[in-house]
Amino acid sequence: MFFLVPLYLAIQAMGKFADVKYVADAGARYAAWERTVWFNETTSSFHQKNQPNQKSDAAIRNEIAVRLLNDRSRPLKYKATDAGAGSYANGLDPMWEDTAGKPYLRNYAQVVGGSSYARPSRDILGSAISTVNAVSIPHVTGQLAPPVPSNTLASTEFRLTDVGADSEVYKRLWGKAKGLPNDWAGVTVNAQAGVLSNTWAANASSGTLNMVKESVPTANGLGTAVQTGVWALVGPWDPMVAPRLSMGKIGVDVVPPDRLR
Repeated sequence: MFFLVPLYLAIQAMGKFADVKYVADAGARYAAWERTVWFNETTSSFHQKNQPNQKSDAAIRNEIAVRLLNDRSRPLKYKATDAGAGSYANGLDPMWEDTAGKPYLRNYAQVVGGSSYARPSRDILGSAISTVNAVSIPHVTGQLAPPVPSNTLASTEFRLTDVGADSEVYKRLWGKAKGLPNDWAGVTVNAQAGVLSNTWAANASSGTLNMVKESVPTANGLGTAVQTGVWALVGPWDPMVAPRLSMGKIGVDVVPPDRLR
């Protein structure tokens, strides 16, 4: 009895902690994928043009807590408000508790997440864009190349701290009474993930249009002057064509109505 009962409890706890590790890995992968779409800094020209494309690490952490740590036996509908959630939507996963029913996590502070971006050691794209944009052309406003980021490696870390720290069952199994140097204080589970991908924007036309404008000087303040000059030159030869010339116009691709049926 003194051997088999603790062994049974320990094996059961190990299985539960294995599930915690699995979900932590899923959380890190979720955060890495989100970082290929949503950004977390506003210093570069790209991010200034894509303000709706911002999502903080805290918002992603809240989404993970709601969508991955909740009771998975009950249906859950993802909502935009998950990014600001402060509690588990369906309650904590029932597997994440000891045999006495004590939850492994007591609050959101035990869920920690962070992310960073990395550029390749030989940033050919970034170097080319910087070189082109360094060229100065009189009376031309904006950049000659669009402000696209080249830091295409998103790295994330997801951590669950003090898992099961409040469990009296585990304190009895692994506390000082069992000869261990310290009292049971729970376990910390770390997971890392990374996604290397091409850059794309999730906020569609508005951010993309702003970026394109950066590489079309005539649409960025020079259009009227150039257009007036062209009209004056072309007018004497073909007065009908001159008014139809449009400088700096950006056309947006539109799906034909008959393709939407």
